Amino acid sequence: MRNRPTSFFYQSLRFRFGLLFNSLLFLCVSIIVYSLYDNAKTELDRSFSLQLSSAANALLQKTDINPIAVPLPKNGEFFRITYDNKVKKTQLINTLPEDVADKEKWRMVSLKKYPENGGSISVDFVLSAENYHSAVRKLRRLLYIYLPVAFLVSFLGGYLLSGFFLRPLRRIIHNASKVDLEHITLLSKPQARDEFYHLTDALNRMLMRIDEQVKQQTAFFTTASHELRTPISNMLTELQIFNRASLDSDTRKLLDNQEQEVKRMKALVDNFLWMSQIESGNLRTNRSEIDLAELVLEISEGFAKQMAINGQRFRIEFSPVDGDFTISADKNQVEVIIKNLISNAVKYIKGDPIIDIRVFQDKKKGIMISNPVSRNIEDPEKLKGQFLRDTFHKDGFGLGLWISDILSGKNKAKLSLGSVDQRFCATVEFDEG
Repeated sequence: MRNRPTSFFYQSLRFRFGLLFNSLLFLCVSIIVYSLYDNAKTELDRSFSLQLSSAANALLQKTDINPIAVPLPKNGEFFRITYDNKVKKTQLINTLPEDVADKEKWRMVSLKKYPENGGSISVDFVLSAENYHSAVRKLRRLLYIYLPVAFLVSFLGGYLLSGFFLRPLRRIIHNASKVDLEHITLLSKPQARDEFYHLTDALNRMLMRIDEQVKQQTAFFTTASHELRTPISNMLTELQIFNRASLDSDTRKLLDNQEQEVKRMKALVDNFLWMSQIESGNLRTNRSEIDLAELVLEISEGFAKQMAINGQRFRIEFSPVDGDFTISADKNQVEVIIKNLISNAVKYIKGDPIIDIRVFQDKKKGIMISNPVSRNIEDPEKLKGQFLRDTFHKDGFGLGLWISDILSGKNKAKLSLGSVDQRFCATVEFDEG
């Protein structure tokens, strides 16, 4: 099974939905808060203006000309009273600060009344605006500081809560990731009949269709492989027992080539048969004691004729020479593993015609087969995938290494592939247990 791609938190539905909904919430709340701020600022301004007008009006009512009566300023009050008799303006009192024109510090209101004896009395009343501006700044702080903090808290809370509500989806993903074609099992449905329930139901129906198609495909491969195996075996037998002594060299060469092609066809059919057994789950492993060294020599003999035709040869090494290479495994399956690896080496060898086979007994027992290639293969381990082949090697169906890897696992062994210094190396190590 392929490794799952790495996902970052900002790529998750939790993050994106949380960001979307909280952004919309932030926009709506910002509009509401700004409206409240504007209304509150207007109300503060109106209240302050009313306070100014009330104080100025009270001051004006206490002022008189006949006789002259001028109120004294209280703490924090500043004003100027002027009498205008249409001939001359007279300031009765002036306690205005010098920087009264600074609107950030002071607020002023002017009122006027007309006494019965003629003329007019005007009052310019001033109060400090610091408390007013302090209240406005406090409101602005709520808008520009507390609102983003509230958004962040809301987002984090929504992110955590969404993780709780998305647990059924994570459970579906976890269970679906464990499904493979060899063992298709249906997903357990959530108890609540919500969207996750319907999603699980749809996935289960899809898995049932896939399972049915896989069974039909496996049945087809099994039937076709069995049907092809008999005529191919007959053809191979006839070619092998045919008396070639009386034939000329060209005809013998032609028959030898035909025999190798029939063997190649038989190997492909055998691979399809193994594939159908693996995917149907009908593969059984019958373990017995096997001498790995004897099995390698026996199998290499079967390739002798093909190697001679191709001008190739084996270099077989036993390490140590007097080692005990007995393993416990299914002989038929181990034979398939070794045949596939040797066949791969024979097929893709380039340059030096020598294929190295090393049977070893170190911490573990196993076999290593290596051959020269025209170029190093990038990520050779991926060749163990079903129907996967190297870009520059198009022969075959990409089943041999996949079957060898599956059978290695069934026999408590590990298949490792490597490509260094223009040599391709396949190693199978068997566990002692």
